[in-house]
Amino acid sequence: MTAEVLATEAVQVGASAADQAEAIDQVGALLVEQGLVTSAYVTAMHAREAIVSTYLGNGIALPHGTSEAQGDVLRTGLAVVQFPAGVPWGDEPARLVIGLAANADEHIAILSRLAGILDDEALCERLGRATDPAEIHAALTAPVIDDDEEDDHALPAGIRRTARITNPSGLHARPAAQVVARLQPLDADVTIEINGRRADARSITSTLGLGASVGDELTIFADGPDAEAALEAVLGIVTSGSDL
Repeated sequence: MTAEVLATEAVQVGASAADQAEAIDQVGALLVEQGLVTSAYVTAMHAREAIVSTYLGNGIALPHGTSEAQGDVLRTGLAVVQFPAGVPWGDEPARLVIGLAANADEHIAILSRLAGILDDEALCERLGRATDPAEIHAALTAPVIDDDEEDDHALPAGIRRTARITNPSGLHARPAAQVVARLQPLDADVTIEINGRRADARSITSTLGLGASVGDELTIFADGPDAEAALEAVLGIVTSGSDL
């Protein structure tokens, strides 16, 4: 799907920004220029960032609007602005800022597609230094090989729990970020399994790569001194009736 929603002219390299607000303005303007969103959507992107950081790790940020801004999305698509010197985004610099506009649940497939690519640290480093926008476009739209061996993340030996996702955002960027934040102070290995696919719950890109939606059944595996607390933390987010 990424190849269909990322136009070659929607990728810019060599940009600079003083802070993340300016970076969001730039990628938001590109979304508007591509006819993907109205200008009001850019305001919603800032509102989303004020609620929770959209930084994914590996120098990648994925700013997007709030759920209330769905009416400002004209069609699903992406825009990418590269900042070689980096833009402060919390504690780390973002070098590739990907603006996302998506209707309904189309964001799930896009996030899953992007996560499979952007979990590659070496690739992200290379794209952050690329001087040709075509290189970034090609990397983000290249076919992803669905190799079952890539889902062999070792399962923790401790406790497990199965539940159905009721969070209206599934494991979209916001709840995935909440999972990572909740687990950060806990001493436990946590794996999430959905439809035979596994992800390290401490990795936001790995978690997004599951492409999990509301209604999906998942199993959470946890091991370590804080295993019980970690398991309950994840359950509290995925079974919430709200994405707040």
